[in-house]
Amino acid sequence: MAWDSKRQFLIDTNPFGGGGDKDKIDKKAVAKEARIGFRVAAMGRKKD
Repeated sequence: MAWDSKRQFLIDTNPFGGGGDKDKIDKKAVAKEARIGFRVAAMGRKKD
């Protein structure tokens, strides 16, 4: 269920025009958004 809401959020907020067909997954766009999210999360971690 969390994955479905994350997928829907990525579709709705995709600046590259992924909002056309909501049931079709553009795997490249989702992967790009995930990589960006992971980079942001990694930058926000504490560094000892």
